[in-house]
Amino acid sequence: MDRERDELLHTFMAEAHEILDEIERALLQLETGPDVHDVLQRVFRATHTLKGSAGSVGLGGLSDLGHAAEDVIEALCRGDLPLTTPVVSLLLETVDAARRLVAEIERGQVDRSTSHEEVIARLQEARRRGPEALQGACATGARRATEDDAEGATTLKSIRVAVEKLDRMADLIGELTLGRNRVARTLRAVRGEAGAALRDQMEEQDRLCKELEEAVRAARMVPVGPWFRHYERTVRDLAHAQGRLARLVVVHGDVEVDTAVVERFRDALTHLLRNAICHGIEAPEARRAAGKDPCGTITLHAAHERGGIALRISDDGAGMSRERIAARVRALGRHPAPDALPDHELFSLVFEPGFSTAAESSHLAGRGMGMDVVRRSVESIQGTIRIESREGHGTSLLIQLPLTLATIEGLSVGIGDERYVIPLRAVLACCDLPRGSLAHGGAQGLMVRSGRALPCVRLRALFGLGGAPPSEERVVIVAHGASEAGLVVDALDGEGRTVVKPLGQLFRRVPGISGSTILGDGSVAMILDVDALLGGVLRDAAPVDALDGRRAAPSAGGAPG
Repeated sequence: MDRERDELLHTFMAEAHEILDEIERALLQLETGPDVHDVLQRVFRATHTLKGSAGSVGLGGLSDLGHAAEDVIEALCRGDLPLTTPVVSLLLETVDAARRLVAEIERGQVDRSTSHEEVIARLQEARRRGPEALQGACATGARRATEDDAEGATTLKSIRVAVEKLDRMADLIGELTLGRNRVARTLRAVRGEAGAALRDQMEEQDRLCKELEEAVRAARMVPVGPWFRHYERTVRDLAHAQGRLARLVVVHGDVEVDTAVVERFRDALTHLLRNAICHGIEAPEARRAAGKDPCGTITLHAAHERGGIALRISDDGAGMSRERIAARVRALGRHPAPDALPDHELFSLVFEPGFSTAAESSHLAGRGMGMDVVRRSVESIQGTIRIESREGHGTSLLIQLPLTLATIEGLSVGIGDERYVIPLRAVLACCDLPRGSLAHGGAQGLMVRSGRALPCVRLRALFGLGGAPPSEERVVIVAHGASEAGLVVDALDGEGRTVVKPLGQLFRRVPGISGSTILGDGSVAMILDVDALLGGVLRDAAPVDALDGRRAAPSAGGAPG
């Protein structure tokens, strides 16, 4: 009998999560969408289903909570209770209480919880006394959205196989690939029919290894849609706490990304949404005066791009003020002439530690630490971030993230006897180094590419490897923020997928190195962090104007900056 009830509870849990998600999405539509009566009917039907299902499996607390919510929704449908923000906030709190009850039931604490009783009492009071009984509901919801955001996001972690096990599978596939490569080198020396037959069998093994690698990689991927849509509630509650209206729109939520990337970027996304509301979306009166919809829109757009995932986080708010940012830059002494900087360089300074233009700080924003946290979080997973903004029209943050942290597509390069891997998503092109671009043995110089002077860095000198460079060197053109730069190497070995190995404590703080890998021939190669590597070298370089393609690029030697 216990086994049958356990199976019944398991079925109910899956249904309850879906119903609660449906109720929450419908409640959020009440404030921003048309057809309020139809939406209320949807909420009533879903709540009635949840109440009945809970009662049928003996979950009295959840059934009582559904019954109290049903009374309030029925009063809204009849018009006996006006539809106001505090009423919607209370119903959203009811969803939170129901989720806590479901979580406690899943942990086996069926008869222990009393946390829902306060919410039932408030629902009953609202039914009797109306909106005046709901003071403080918005503040409570906003506080929960700000301080307890992670609790509602745990469903993203509930995959069938633990991520650690998938990581171990990826490591084993890497080891299997190395073993296969060793066998393949041995087989090349075997002559005759036996050798040919064995090599044919190895080709079949290659195919199976690649399929296995793809299967493990696919198992790690999750769609970003559920992750993004979780923030619909956060945006709504934070906006109300600031006296504003805002909605969240998710575009291309079916794009998939490694679950490890989701977890590592979660806090940064929360920071960015909070900043969009506190510094971007205007008050409803100001938006009306500007001819805008009183309810602001924040858009999360995802797409596959350059072997990774491109995220665009946009708002239609006030945009960023060049004058205020430049004034703050001058006050902090971050740049001698901020007014002369192009937009992307000036806006990038908001990522510096302690930078804030807010007149006063609060528990939500203005302490000058959020954007620095965002940048460090993005860079820690080999991502990039830049800002586009027009004053009065809104702000967009363009973020490039890897699809997975377990493997990368990389370009292997050689410098003397050392091997390095450059992530392929950062590579734009490869070419020969023009003569005279770099002084012999020098670390930095310029080369002409499409009529423009392109800064380039010789990795041999930068890493202090010693020895003379070959007579003919190669340049890997890489994206660096919104610009380009060249990495000068001795040789290009080819591209391919490699398994990322974590760095030991000795190398963890080495700038410009993000990880290591074992190449097909068994040699160890360091994986370069292009932005960290070039950021320190080129940060103080003087801007260079466009050059005529017919002019020779000037040479520049010297020690690395």
